[in-house]
Amino acid sequence: MIQKEPRSGLFLSSFSQIAALPGSQLLEWGGAVFSESSLTYWKNKKVLVLGLGRSGVSAAEYLVKRGASVLLSESSQPNESRQSDIQKLKELGVEVEVGGHSQTALDFAELVVVSPGIAPGNDVIRELEKRKIEIICDVELAARETKIPIIGITGTNGKSTTTALVSHILSTAGLRAPACGNFGVPVLDELEKMPDYLVAEISSYQLHYTKTLAPKVAVWTNLTPDHIEWHGNLQNYTEAKQKLFAQQQANQYAILNEDDPIVKEFQPESEIFSFAVESSLDHALQGAFMQHGFLSYRIDGRTRILCHQDDLKIIGKHNLENALAAVAVAAVCNIEFEKIVEGLKSFPGLEHRLEYVDTINGVKYYNDSKATNPNSTIKALEAFGIEKVVLIAGGKDKHTSLDELVHCVKEHASDVVLIGEAKERFQQALKAAGFNSIHISQSMEEAVNTASQIGKGPVVLSPACASFDMFKDFEDRGRVFKNLVRTKLEKLAASR
Repeated sequence: MIQKEPRSGLFLSSFSQIAALPGSQLLEWGGAVFSESSLTYWKNKKVLVLGLGRSGVSAAEYLVKRGASVLLSESSQPNESRQSDIQKLKELGVEVEVGGHSQTALDFAELVVVSPGIAPGNDVIRELEKRKIEIICDVELAARETKIPIIGITGTNGKSTTTALVSHILSTAGLRAPACGNFGVPVLDELEKMPDYLVAEISSYQLHYTKTLAPKVAVWTNLTPDHIEWHGNLQNYTEAKQKLFAQQQANQYAILNEDDPIVKEFQPESEIFSFAVESSLDHALQGAFMQHGFLSYRIDGRTRILCHQDDLKIIGKHNLENALAAVAVAAVCNIEFEKIVEGLKSFPGLEHRLEYVDTINGVKYYNDSKATNPNSTIKALEAFGIEKVVLIAGGKDKHTSLDELVHCVKEHASDVVLIGEAKERFQQALKAAGFNSIHISQSMEEAVNTASQIGKGPVVLSPACASFDMFKDFEDRGRVFKNLVRTKLEKLAASR
């Protein structure tokens, strides 16, 4: 069965459908199994892949194995860690160019699969659009290539935890439901394994480059200003998020946050299943909500009480939102009540998301390096309730408003240790609001030492900034923090 994308005239096939066609011979090549029809379809199709990131490498490998002629173009000079990817792709037959997008690459393209980090204002994207060459992302390609039901999860914050928790609950129920997409492994890597569900975190960058994606279940966790530089303005960012629902039909589900003022006003064509921590949802026929400290949900006219919030291993109001979003997904996927409870109670949380590291001299240390914007840091601070924390913040400045963050810091932090290129702006904003317990550090090591010497409460790395001024990425930043804490603990143990 063949699908046609009307805008471009490009034909794309569903591999899972083709493999099932009568007389379709299965072939094995490169360690993977394909249908003869699928290989015939893609043979000699010219596909330009832009970007040597995870999704780009995955897309190039996926397509070349199906007979496409693939050229991967990377604008920068790759570091040593990328050389093995380049070598593997070349061995498979992918042509690779680095250090810029050549005229040869532009002339080559019949279809473009773009890495999500490449913004629509990029010169090469504009040139390809002038030539009316279709540009999609790996998630859009996966949606066209398979009939495996997709659970798509987006939002400014919480999407990674929600993705992991949905995958965990469905796996607890005995289903194959890998976390993939923007979190975990690229979605195309999971297609050949034929899981029951694809639980995909989908960023606004990826959504910008989708056209036909229509998840069986689409989740919108929340929306606050972020990635404005990439999208151009808040309206474009919001519309990118809404594209997750644009192609859904009435028999599919939209899981929406009733507590978020923007998300709750959204009215997609699909069936709405709301979730909320603060709203009771008494008016709703179905939804997931809190009831006297217990996570609960209502569906088919029946309310079920799952477990108390203290039974969860993840802390904070924002994680209750994530948990309820996952409960909503499990409910519409008809997961047994007992399995939802088991999954909620056993989920350990994610690295770099309010991750408990260790305790030194009675002071607990938490790694929340994934907090790359002020709203994420606000949620981390609020998770500690009335307990004052020592906050380590700063990094590459996104130049978003600090007003709400400053107010939250005054309420929840005893001291703030600032690092990175944003430290001066953060310091000015805090002092202007009358908060003066500020310490400036030139490195993460100095920041950890300073925070340890203060000794007033939990030490929380929650930067409210990107990491690229000092670190490779937020994972690198978080692991450096954890290593420093553990080294400090080892030295203390050795001295006793």
